Amino acid sequence: MPSAKTITISLPSAMGKEIEKVAKEEQRTVSELLRETFRQYMSSKRLKSLHSKASKKAKSKNITMKDLE
Repeated sequence: MPSAKTITISLPSAMGKEIEKVAKEEQRTVSELLRETFRQYMSSKRLKSLHSKASKKAKSKNITMKDLE
């Protein structure tokens, strides 16, 4: 990674232990696990936004799910 930003976070102890356990089981670092988790979160957020915009557009054009079938 060319450059990195270090961020300190606080987690409940049990959650921290679980994260470390999963990272160890998957043979990767906690940072790698949390980066992937954040990427998945952002993908989900973008997909929800796209769905919302498409739904509004379809509604404005009176397009129904039946029309799409």
